[in-house]
Amino acid sequence: MNCFDCTQEQKNVPAVAICCHCGTGICAGHMLLSTEEVHHEVGTGPAWGKRSARRATCRTCGGAEHEGPAA
Repeated sequence: MNCFDCTQEQKNVPAVAICCHCGTGICAGHMLLSTEEVHHEVGTGPAWGKRSARRATCRTCGGAEHEGPAA
């Protein structure tokens, strides 16, 4: 699978990850890598995991997350 954004730029670059929101294949150059707290249902409520999970998004979805709500 090739990177979707690279194909829009007429390039053939292999995808190294899949966006966790839209499922698009992304290369290292178009990937936004972040962490996410993981919570587990334990007893009377959620408990946070000891480590954060890795999270890959494409630039479109990552940018939409950080823009905030539409006015």
